[in-house]
Amino acid sequence: MSPLARRLAAGTALSLALAGAPQAQPAPVTNSILSPANIAAGLVRGAVSYARMVADIRYGGLDIDGPRGGLILRDLHIAGLGKHENCRISLGRLQVSGLSLWGDEESQMRFDASDLTIANNCFGANAAMIGVVTGGHSIPLATLSVDLRQSSGSGALTADIEAISPGIARIEASANFDYVSLFSPDFFEKVSAASRTEDGESEEGDPAAGASETPQIGLRGTLRAAHLSAENLGVWERLKPLLPPEAASPEALQALLTAEPGSALHQTQQGLVRTLRTFMAGPGRVTAEIRPAEPVTFDTTLWAGPEDAAAQFRPRFSNALPTPPVALIADPGDRSDARALGLALAEGRGVPQNTRRAVALLTPLQEDAEVALALARLTTGTDPAAAYGHALRAAAQGAAGAAATLDRIESRLATADLLAAQRPAEADLPEASFASPVALRDAALAHEQGEGAPRSYALAWRLAASAAAAGDGPARALMARLDARFGADPAWVEARDKAADLALDDWTRLDLPRRLAGDRP
Repeated sequence: MSPLARRLAAGTALSLALAGAPQAQPAPVTNSILSPANIAAGLVRGAVSYARMVADIRYGGLDIDGPRGGLILRDLHIAGLGKHENCRISLGRLQVSGLSLWGDEESQMRFDASDLTIANNCFGANAAMIGVVTGGHSIPLATLSVDLRQSSGSGALTADIEAISPGIARIEASANFDYVSLFSPDFFEKVSAASRTEDGESEEGDPAAGASETPQIGLRGTLRAAHLSAENLGVWERLKPLLPPEAASPEALQALLTAEPGSALHQTQQGLVRTLRTFMAGPGRVTAEIRPAEPVTFDTTLWAGPEDAAAQFRPRFSNALPTPPVALIADPGDRSDARALGLALAEGRGVPQNTRRAVALLTPLQEDAEVALALARLTTGTDPAAAYGHALRAAAQGAAGAAATLDRIESRLATADLLAAQRPAEADLPEASFASPVALRDAALAHEQGEGAPRSYALAWRLAASAAAAGDGPARALMARLDARFGADPAWVEARDKAADLALDDWTRLDLPRRLAGDRP
């Protein structure tokens, strides 16, 4: 790629990354000048102004939809200057939706580009070879779409990509990660070594001396499923005459089998050979898919080459469309396993999503922790009070993610509704909670967080008051947190005062002064 194309690509990627990077704290959707879409538009305009130093750039319009986080760029034309004057790029439309600088925990972003053409001359010395592949003076892309769905908290990411190039190929790809992140195992060591070299402190014999100063960067995470599928739309017919006649011979394909017979990698290579043989006989489609029984944990910095990746992921090759990454439910009316069907309907996994039917199926099973958490997520938008009750049940049973769900729902509830959904201050407490100041504090924290005990701010106050009276600092801090959060809200003042009265009753009824002082009966 020419220096001009590299500069433009880098500038565009940086602008879009800055415009769309999701953060952890939610913010209200707005159409103000500070809305994510308006900020992104400003970044795009700034990037265009900067790029005009090296190219002639014009566009027909930049439309902003602030409330929905949308941006549409139309009729973009880029022409190189000077020695790059033969580089031409045009784009009919770029639509970006789901832009958010603050982002919810669960965010979704989509990029749609249409009528994109990149002149072969933008690739310098490789222009002639690219022209042979494309059969013209430019690379045409009728559509390019990218869907990204991300969970900030868990690090989960689902990515779907589709590109259609008329007369060349249609490519589809998808990856579903339980967790994925950039990773550098030697970042700090390389930075430290570079700093010592600049300061003249490196010594002879230092292992870092003379080594590459560039940190190793890769991906690490857990992959649930992935596929890549390419359909020939004419590119093979142009490439085939350029290949040596023996390239498609059985012997050449057999040479791809380099792994030890009987090994997992050898089986993967055999699948690739069979697929390529079928494709050459009737050029159509080549598909590689990863469908492990259990998610696969990986670290690309440990790979020496593609063989390591193939051995770990064990992709299957075929000439067919990718298989669904989930088991499909043939009869959504079969209620023999209402729990499994309800959870599938809730997520749209293996059956079309249907919130109403999912709630109807799962409500009778709401004492199940996973079911309760699913119900909380399904009803948060329509009935926050009911959703909070479900989340309380899930959290009390230790369901992963339940405490965070409680926090999110609480932001939607009035204090009175929130406290009404929790266990009241007069609820029974186990005798063990009063065994010592530490036991009182631990029980209070459990009720405050909703981890290991039902979340109840009134019960947390009742328990913490006795621990604080015995001089426990963390218990007093807990009480201060609750007061700072709810302030003089009448519902909180009433609940707190009742909890305080009950704490005094506990103090005398259970003879806590003697017990907490260590003189147990």
